[in-house]
Amino acid sequence: MAQRGCLVVCGDAGDALGDSIYETHVYVRGRVASLGADCVEKELRSITSRNCVHCSSAPDSTTSTHGFRRYGSARRLYNFQIDNAGAY
Repeated sequence: MAQRGCLVVCGDAGDALGDSIYETHVYVRGRVASLGADCVEKELRSITSRNCVHCSSAPDSTTSTHGFRRYGSARRLYNFQIDNAGAY
């Protein structure tokens, strides 16, 4: 679970990646076993690529964004939906 920020996984991710994230960007270079509740793969645009490098690099690092994929919230958990009341 994450409320805000940037998570960078330079290897593989296990089950339920990004479960219940809100305004968090998740970048994964390896394989993802499965996605958590409300987590979806998103387009890795140039601005998000720069965020990925910024989050993952030390001052002397030359980390590139090659091979990373971006994940984030689908924003379906933000509000209560009456149609889903039976699930609670």
